[in-house]
Amino acid sequence: MTTSAARRADRTAYLEGLLPPHVVERDAENGGLLRALLEAVAGELAVVEDDVQRLYDSWFIETCPEWVVPYIADLVGLIGLPGDLGAETGAGVSRRAVVANTVAYRKRKGTVAVVEQVVRDVTGWPTRAVEEYRLLAATTHVNHVHLERPAVGSVRDAASAELESPRLAGGSLTRFAHTGEVRPIDPSTIGGRGRFGIRGIGVFVFPTQVHDATGVPARRLTDAWSVHPLGAEAPLFAVPTTEEAIEHLATESDLPVPLRPRRLLAALVAARAGLPGEDLPIAVSVEGDGPLAPERIRVCGLEDLATSGGSPLTGWQVMVDAVRGLLHPHLDGVPTDPASLHLDHAYGAVADVGAGTYDRTLGHDTALAADPFTGDLDRTDEEPVPVRDRVGAQVLVRTGPAAPGVEVSITDAIAEVDAGWADPARRLVGITQVVSVADSETYAADLTVTLPAESRLVLVAAHWRGRQLLNGDIEAPVPGVYSPEGLRPHVLGDLHVTGAGGASLLLDGFVVEGDVVVEPGDLGSLTLSQCTVAGRVRVRSGAPGANRELAVALRRSVVGSLDLVDTVPEVLVVDSVVDPALTSVTAAVAAPGAHLDVVGSTLFGDVGCRWLEVTSSICDGIVTVVDRQVGCARFSYIAPGSRVPRRFRCVPAADATTAIAPSYLSTQPGSPFYPSLAPSAPVSIRHGGEFGSEMGVHHHLRRPQRMDAARRLVAPYVPAGMQIGMFGS
Repeated sequence: MTTSAARRADRTAYLEGLLPPHVVERDAENGGLLRALLEAVAGELAVVEDDVQRLYDSWFIETCPEWVVPYIADLVGLIGLPGDLGAETGAGVSRRAVVANTVAYRKRKGTVAVVEQVVRDVTGWPTRAVEEYRLLAATTHVNHVHLERPAVGSVRDAASAELESPRLAGGSLTRFAHTGEVRPIDPSTIGGRGRFGIRGIGVFVFPTQVHDATGVPARRLTDAWSVHPLGAEAPLFAVPTTEEAIEHLATESDLPVPLRPRRLLAALVAARAGLPGEDLPIAVSVEGDGPLAPERIRVCGLEDLATSGGSPLTGWQVMVDAVRGLLHPHLDGVPTDPASLHLDHAYGAVADVGAGTYDRTLGHDTALAADPFTGDLDRTDEEPVPVRDRVGAQVLVRTGPAAPGVEVSITDAIAEVDAGWADPARRLVGITQVVSVADSETYAADLTVTLPAESRLVLVAAHWRGRQLLNGDIEAPVPGVYSPEGLRPHVLGDLHVTGAGGASLLLDGFVVEGDVVVEPGDLGSLTLSQCTVAGRVRVRSGAPGANRELAVALRRSVVGSLDLVDTVPEVLVVDSVVDPALTSVTAAVAAPGAHLDVVGSTLFGDVGCRWLEVTSSICDGIVTVVDRQVGCARFSYIAPGSRVPRRFRCVPAADATTAIAPSYLSTQPGSPFYPSLAPSAPVSIRHGGEFGSEMGVHHHLRRPQRMDAARRLVAPYVPAGMQIGMFGS
């Protein structure tokens, strides 16, 4: 175990401060032998102090490392703690919540509230528990009519009909009564899934994440403006509230469900009247002005334009289609296209894959650490030292309403980076430069990047913030220190890259509506991390041996296809989606000379490569591998007719007489469930990945393991004589 130089120097100064001043002065006069001894002691002192601090942190469930959680679980008598649920990947869930709340669970054992809380803590997903017997239709005494659960729906109560829709929350918010079912609700018993019964408790989990998108431009379509950067239909969401007490049963506002038109209308009506209520889930700004007043935001299908004296209000109004994620602007009551339209809203997704406003810090750091870029050597010292992680310069890009009067485009930033590399006095060749785009604007331009040898460009959607000191002062921003979160910039055009030997490009957090093209050269690596590319990633052919050492990597990204020349030796696809439906081609991967390594990904369309390693993935197209003596296909779905290396626990089997196929909840990019496996998908696919997880891009979420752990840990808290049935994943 080692300590940093700064930490060792701090401890050395501490030890020197304990000595009489004349001893320190005499030691400095005699060559500093005592100081050298103190430095050696200080290093060990720092190690001991850090170890003591870690031991102290391990006494508490809130601060202990993940590996200590099972030991604390033993102390509170928690039996059957699940194994790893993906906490280390940043996409799973920690087990510390269920351990921390175990005593509180036992105090409330036998209540529906604790059932809901246990499942929420184990899975990490918002949960709603419903006592189904309260929704049974029964003949009641005329003096005690149950108005809260009508057996017949009223045509005047459209809000209740919306809540009944399975598409909203799986039917968990229904207010209508149903006839009783004989089948048990527990799917493990014969019959299964008889939801409405006397003994049933339905537990509905919602494995959807909701993220705020602030100040994003709307996309102009033929007859409307879309909230999705690619113009896809994407339902609006409202950010769920945080439940603060176990006794609280989840309601619609606590769940990550699509925003109902009538819910949006209710929030707008309360805001217009100045009444307390739910915060507005959407704000619209037209042509750079401030957000529109609530009376100027109208709900499609439920409201007409606001009027004054019988005539439409002058100025801008916007009709909002919350179901499709569309906006219809009007000026003085007439449909009119403004110069720009920005909005604040929330969107949902099952996983943090592709470009988004979620916190991308962990994924970005992982991509940087895995980048094969080594950099040149810094020869200013007596001994050359590697500068792989050193950032020489950083350029900030920020335009639009967030920074009025500041017009710095990505093209200008790349030109500034090129100037830095061309200036020998700045000595930037051989190290990393960063271009951070600090807004979510649309940049309509083709970008051209030229990288010198052994140099790296990091093009990232990130805030370049100054560090706040303890005294409240803000330290000036430092190159290489930035926050990759809350942003989703949109590049409307192609990105062309040319690199000399050992050069590297890392692209993180962007929506690229075009192709990413590697021109002939000798680029060392190209990494797309947490990006959405609605086109192809292409490597063009050139002179013999061009880009012969290029390593292409996709990490938690969505791209249209990979089209690589046969000189590219290595392709890595991790937790990503390759969907040719985003572009005009039919093949997902065409890499005739590459070693293709696919981990936890979904590939639509045909795949061709020289060597193949595939794990926990779905190859929903014909896979053709040239050299099948090398590599392996493990825990994956391989489409019938494919020619792949040896298989290990793949489906269907190579000699299967009947073929199975995956089914998806949605294959539309704007859907929050894209491309999640449907509950009707074969069990061998939903549970056939490594560690018993699902195959495909959502493998890293460990959804089956979370649900299995929840069923096991909630069993001791179920009310006597009742059964639970879990729905939603």
